[in-house]
Amino acid sequence: MINKDLIKQANMATMQKLSDALQANDAEAAAAAMQELQTSVCDQIEAEFEQYKDVSDMNVLQSRGLRALTSEENQWYQKFISAVKSGAKQEITNIGAAIPVTIIDRVIEDVKKSHELLNAINLVDAAGAMKLVANAAQLSAKLGSWGTVTSAIATKVTGGVKAVDVTAAKYTAYFLIPKDFVRFNFGFAPMWVDQYIRAILGEVVAFGLEKTILKGDGKDQFIGMEMDTTTATSGKYSAKAATAITNFDDDYAAVIADLSVDENGDYRTISEVLLVVNPKDYIKKVRRAQNAVTSAGIIDLISLTYPTKVVQSALLAEGEAVVGIAKNYFAAINGGTSGIVEYDDSAQFLEDNRVYTTRVYGNGMPVDNKSFKKLDISGVEAPALSVKVKGTVTTKAQA
Repeated sequence: MINKDLIKQANMATMQKLSDALQANDAEAAAAAMQELQTSVCDQIEAEFEQYKDVSDMNVLQSRGLRALTSEENQWYQKFISAVKSGAKQEITNIGAAIPVTIIDRVIEDVKKSHELLNAINLVDAAGAMKLVANAAQLSAKLGSWGTVTSAIATKVTGGVKAVDVTAAKYTAYFLIPKDFVRFNFGFAPMWVDQYIRAILGEVVAFGLEKTILKGDGKDQFIGMEMDTTTATSGKYSAKAATAITNFDDDYAAVIADLSVDENGDYRTISEVLLVVNPKDYIKKVRRAQNAVTSAGIIDLISLTYPTKVVQSALLAEGEAVVGIAKNYFAAINGGTSGIVEYDDSAQFLEDNRVYTTRVYGNGMPVDNKSFKKLDISGVEAPALSVKVKGTVTTKAQA
């Protein structure tokens, strides 16, 4: 089966094109990137199918990346395949049942494995629930008290817990299937269709999640890490002012120190922080600091200042970064009965493709306004390292 790392690298390049197009509001470029992604995944899975189509041993197939389907999933895919082969829009509508929640579950598992940011935060599957209970602030120091239970203590604790509506934001995910998909032999086992749909939905959902987790303004979407949760106008939050740093030493330490005090003014311990940066900044600024050559050997100067997990995101501009307490970002995804599949042929820029859509609901937000900071790292330069010299150094001029 095709190396998954190579697939990931190919798709990352395509998703970068999609990111650039969306940031530039270029609909044609975005459509082209989506079609490129679809074609790439389609070709990869078709090649895999041709190689393994005669293998019936499920243990072998599962070891190569496929997965056994539940009876509900198998039934849904059979209906979907039949509807796609018929080419009738009415047939898709008549599938009736939504994508089984277990498929959405697996998509969430897939994106958490392949996207570091989504794996780092507190991303949960709401499993059809309408609301989930979450901590509204860092409560470890407030959840217990010796002495008489008073109404004041009860109010304080209760006020720190809130029910989160995990259907507040709706994300429409698109996946494309060529109208001439008969060349891909749509009569094969549903598990191959499952692999294709999960691959496409996984990338598209991951892209949408990453964008809203970092930059969502709270209006029909998540509240992003960059947002100031104390400022809301008609449901929209404004971004925090960026804190400029010029090094990952004293400047960086001062930023982390600010994170150690929550929005209520209480101290909290931080075992590790998450640093999200643009891929160019990772190469030019971060990686050089992580692999600094010193007389003591190669040292990660960033984690030497404070334990740090670094994640790259193409959705951040060059010079822009976000740092914070990863587990203090709560996000929940809800598929369930919302995952009805529909299709539309009106998107003429996608030639010979049918655009299928499904909707995923969810919500996400920082647990408090002091858990994340927006940074300006444009002024960060390569670290200046001291060099210990034994003997005599001859300069070029002297030579």
